[in-house]
This record gives sequence, C-alpha cells and structure tokens, in this order.
Amino acid sequence: MITSILPADSYVVVNKSLLNENDRLTLTMLYQPIVGSMAITLYYTLWADLDKSLILSKEYTHHHLMNNLGIKLDDIVVARRKLEAIGLMKTYYKMGSINNYVYELYSPLSVNEFFNDPIFSTVLSTNVGENEFKRLKNYFRVPKVSLLNYVDITY
Repeated sequence: MITSILPADSYVVVNKSLLNENDRLTLTMLYQPIVGSMAITLYYTLWADLDKSLILSKEYTHHHLMNNLGIKLDDIVVARRKLEAIGLMKTYYKMGSINNYVYELYSPLSVNEFFNDPIFSTVLSTNVGENEFKRLKNYFRVPKVSLLNYVDITY
C-alpha cells in the first residue's frame, strides 16, 4: 500500500523489546555502516520519544520529527524503510482526517548473532572493508579467561 505522509500526521512509538544502552553501541558501530547515519538517528529519536515510560510514547506529529531531525519528510520515510528492511522497526498505518502511524522499535541483534548472520556480516564487511570489519570483530570479542588448574568452589 502506498501512503502519502503529511507533517500533520500523528505517530506513537511502541517499544517491542528490551532496549538497553549496549544496543546503542551495536547500532552505531555495526548497523550504521549498513543503513547510514540518518536511519540510526531516526531510530535514536524515536527511542527518545518513548520518554521515561520506555514502552509507549505520547502522540506526536511528523512535523515534530522533521524539526527534531532537521530533515524533510521524504528523508524520514527513506530512513524508516531502511530500519524496516533490517528488522529494527515495523510501521502500522491508519487512515483518517489526520493519518495515524504506530512505529514499533525492535532491538538490534546481539553482537554474536550479528557476526554469525551471513547477510549482516557480509554486508557490513562489504560496506566498511576487510580491515575495518576485522577491527570491529576484535573490538567486540570477549577475552577468554583460562580456568585451567582452577577448581570451581561455588556453593
């Protein structure tokens, strides 16, 4: 369905997962090279619209979103579609005298899930190059502690 979005059209944001501060690092370092900074900025802005409830935002207009991001509505739609394409967002639409949208935000994959996903890891590697891809993998690698010669004395 092709819909025409207007600045007066309203939206609410629904948090459909447990977003946390670690997700910000994953979004910025792993997802942003794939979808671009505007899509991630849109995601962060919608996340901020959740306010303190972290579950459901109050109702806003797309004019509010345009002002906060400093971009045109068409650019917001492009960024939104990028987020939808990688599973970070779903969009629902209801027609009315003022159209209503519901934007559901989803958590990014965990770092391990991201690097083990053949599509995400390949696209990231292609977008940032082999050296940067290796650097990112090393950045997120958890050091292993050898427990050889140790005895588990946990109660």
